[in-house]
Amino acid sequence: MSKIHYLHPTSDTLHAFFSRDLEPALKINSGDTVIFQTLDSGWGIEKRSAIGAPRKKFLETKPHRQGKRFGHALVGPIYIEEAKPHQTLEIKVNEIVPGHWGWASAGGFRSYWNEKMNMIDVEEVLLDFELDPEKMIGTSQFGNFDFNIKLNPFMGIMGMPPAEHGEHSTIEPRPWGGNIDCKELQAGSTLYLPIPVEGGLFSTGDGHAAQGDGEVSGPALECPMERVSLTFNVIDSMPVNLPRAKTKNGWITMGFHEDLDEAMWMALNEMLDWMTTLYPISRTEAYAYASLVVDLRITQIVNNAKGVHAFLPFDALRKSAFKAIHYK
Repeated sequence: MSKIHYLHPTSDTLHAFFSRDLEPALKINSGDTVIFQTLDSGWGIEKRSAIGAPRKKFLETKPHRQGKRFGHALVGPIYIEEAKPHQTLEIKVNEIVPGHWGWASAGGFRSYWNEKMNMIDVEEVLLDFELDPEKMIGTSQFGNFDFNIKLNPFMGIMGMPPAEHGEHSTIEPRPWGGNIDCKELQAGSTLYLPIPVEGGLFSTGDGHAAQGDGEVSGPALECPMERVSLTFNVIDSMPVNLPRAKTKNGWITMGFHEDLDEAMWMALNEMLDWMTTLYPISRTEAYAYASLVVDLRITQIVNNAKGVHAFLPFDALRKSAFKAIHYK
């Protein structure tokens, strides 16, 4: 019988890197649900009180979980008893409830995106937000104007460590997930990841209350999450090489690479493979149909390995002769 578990941000659950060597914060079985509470990506525990005021941060992380360089505040890892390398981990996103504050920023530090936009030598802009999780509205504070934006919360990081031992940065997305930053992964979606190590060792963090495709200035609307409900299943029926997702509207395949063009071709290549599984068509036929019905979207451009996702709507190909495989 499946169980529900809870994980809160503590010195025993927080960590700043991916590693197969980290002791699990929790062990579960396939089919179990974990309800997470997370910090914001920068380890904040409360909003700023005024312009220029420091944001208090979580300072009790155990040294062996902090790492040698900055990393996002992740909660985990979770060991799934049935998970073995080369299987697929299905993560159902049941519910995401953001906290009551968040922040965004732009410019003022050296990065390749700030360099491209001539934003290195300007003063960094910090925007603070009040978040209303019931109305799903965010209101900016401390700026020249206050704006309301619609909240569409999702987790920027969901993933597992590489098979190699040692510490691995939380910045880059990888085949096993990580800093994917795909805004489509909202409540109601399902993420599929190839399992790299025994037990999977899944972690999540980097909550985003809102983000545009690209995440162009570096941060999204970074925020803590009060409640992130994820259900984990180990499956053999859908082998994957890169992250794949099912949203309420369609299928997504992903590609990551330092070169945005290469990331795009990877996402498209994965989509063509998936279309030949969904429909009784050849890969060349899938290529032709993809030109008609598949959208290529820039996931993010700021995580060293840039991301592109290909989107195929469920109702894109509706010919009755097609007997599509429906994965639940």
